[in-house]
Amino acid sequence: MQALEKYRDYKLISKILGFALLYDAGTSILGMFIKMIRYEYYPFSIWTIIYALVPAIAGVIFLLNKYQDKMLKLAFSGVMVLSKLIMLIRSFTGNPSAKYVFSNFMGLIIAVAFSVYYLGFINPSGNKNFLKLAMGLMGVLAVLRIFSLGSFSIGGLGLYFIMMMYAFPETRTAESNYIYIGMIGTAYYVAYTAISDLLGMFSVYLPVFFSYSLILICMVMPLLVFDRIVPGQGMPLFTINPNALSGAPAPQQPVYAQQNGFAKQPNNFAQQNQGFAQQQGFAQQQPVPPQQNNFVPQPQQQGFVQPQQNNFDPMTGQPLNPQPNRFDPMTGKPIDPNGGQQ
Repeated sequence: MQALEKYRDYKLISKILGFALLYDAGTSILGMFIKMIRYEYYPFSIWTIIYALVPAIAGVIFLLNKYQDKMLKLAFSGVMVLSKLIMLIRSFTGNPSAKYVFSNFMGLIIAVAFSVYYLGFINPSGNKNFLKLAMGLMGVLAVLRIFSLGSFSIGGLGLYFIMMMYAFPETRTAESNYIYIGMIGTAYYVAYTAISDLLGMFSVYLPVFFSYSLILICMVMPLLVFDRIVPGQGMPLFTINPNALSGAPAPQQPVYAQQNGFAKQPNNFAQQNQGFAQQQGFAQQQPVPPQQNNFVPQPQQQGFVQPQQNNFDPMTGQPLNPQPNRFDPMTGKPIDPNGGQQ
């Protein structure tokens, strides 16, 4: 499998898938005109053009890498649901069988379910949960196809799930074999589409064996993007974002929490207190460091002031304090303890 690593170029794969989807849409419309020329009774159908718009819009998204473009996402989802609704309404014309009506009804339900996830109203948390959803819906389609009850393209749905996953950031995973299996399945689907659509324009179809093998192949196609990080990694199974169309992001976890499966709650207590202080019109006062008694702040030298000597006048140099009363400070002669000079 490691030999396929050099072909693991998502941009190249995206372009190939885009051309395959546009080719699928083009051959459907072109095949209708070829059959109109070959068979006089074959009518023109506007419904064929509407149905072909679904893979056509998906192909444009793949080619232009517009996986987050709101208008294209709305157009794709709207046309998909509209086409299945038209199929369901048309199934009531004439004398339809219950199986045929049920087939179109299930096609509409699956289209709505896919659109809810594609537009971001509900997000599976983590790529494993995302793949469980993809495999589950495609498994339902496989059962309907095997018992001739399905009206939804299994291969198309697999590519649409890939289109959804392309909008998420890529990280290389240690379980790379899953990606390679998805690459092989996707390559098989592209080859099958190229051959079967070309033959189908002239009413020539491949044996049933290829159709049933396509079911298994398409089941593994979403594995192509197994190494994508889906927002909400490590959160509950599903996150709901009712404001998806307004551009509001779905609840997300930090990248490290996504990778490790847990979330770390940030400590915003100090920020909340600061914001509260600003709203109330006052700011938190920072404590003033106590002034050092032994040093001035700059240049941090000793700030002691020498004590002033009070025995002499600093201006005249004359002594200020009285000398011991045994000597006269003017004459230097001893003074009698009784007040006189000796």
